[in-house]
Amino acid sequence: MDGHWDGYDSIGGSVPLDLVNTVSWRRDPARREDRLSTPERLSEWVVLVGAGSERLEISVAVLEAVKDFRETLYRVLVSEPQDVTPLRKTLLDAYRHASLPPSLPLRWVVPLENGDALPHFLALAAEDLLRTGDLERIRECEGPGCGWVFTDHTRNRSRRWCSSSDCGNRARAKRHYDRTRG
Repeated sequence: MDGHWDGYDSIGGSVPLDLVNTVSWRRDPARREDRLSTPERLSEWVVLVGAGSERLEISVAVLEAVKDFRETLYRVLVSEPQDVTPLRKTLLDAYRHASLPPSLPLRWVVPLENGDALPHFLALAAEDLLRTGDLERIRECEGPGCGWVFTDHTRNRSRRWCSSSDCGNRARAKRHYDRTRG
């Protein structure tokens, strides 16, 4: 990897949240950066977040499908109330490509044997998160312009920033500046 992923951390707590976070500065149009700019970048990301162990051959059509799904998932996660209707078609298509292993627990799987399976794999991973995850703990970073999402694993559910060393540090520095400048 050539440094394209510098500054990107897998802070989401799950592959679907990390997918949403492939857009940096989502809420600041002047700084917005889509890290999934090419099929090769998407293939690197799959390995980076541990979704697969080797790079996949990914077509432009698959890249666009993944990016469309990413934006739909983001809207579902941050909308109030959370409406999963936009995910319906993608999930139904994923189930058509999935298999059900003959053992418990029941869990539909889409093996990542090639790039064409990636949208289905990601859809089922998102469905699993939305079905079994503690949705009250999924938050959006409060940093101005950030837009990253994460699972708040703190005991008192007080996490506010994508990273204490990134947006959290900016907020602390701003508070300090405001206090000392008056």
